[in-house]
Amino acid sequence: MARAELLTGMRSTGLDVREVDKPADFASGFTVQVYPHVRILPSHSLRIVFAPGDPAVPRVHARGPDCPAHRNPDGSLCLWYPKDAPSRRWSPGDGGRLLVAIIVRHLRWESAYRATSIWPGFEAPHGHGSPGLDEQDQIIG
Repeated sequence: MARAELLTGMRSTGLDVREVDKPADFASGFTVQVYPHVRILPSHSLRIVFAPGDPAVPRVHARGPDCPAHRNPDGSLCLWYPKDAPSRRWSPGDGGRLLVAIIVRHLRWESAYRATSIWPGFEAPHGHGSPGLDEQDQIIG
């Protein structure tokens, strides 16, 4: 997928999406800043980093209320488990609109978790040797 298509999809959500840098192509990596929106993303801004050499695994950092659950050691959102089946993970071919939907859903789940201490969505098994979710598992939420 071309960088421009990905950005168009992200912008189609109605969010203010701006490139922080403009590389020659998607594989070179790039960074996007997403600004808060009253209805869609009321209390967070996002920084999405598509790293050079591995742009299909974006790192998403959210500025706003923090959550002790479902964050990676670097503070980025834990949006999916690397061992999940491909259907459980985002890939560039899925487009920017779906990536934004996954991020917004995650932030809504974080908000619910802060209020109740219960994660309202699905959770992949974690830990050494964990198989992750496969095609047979149900996604809740």
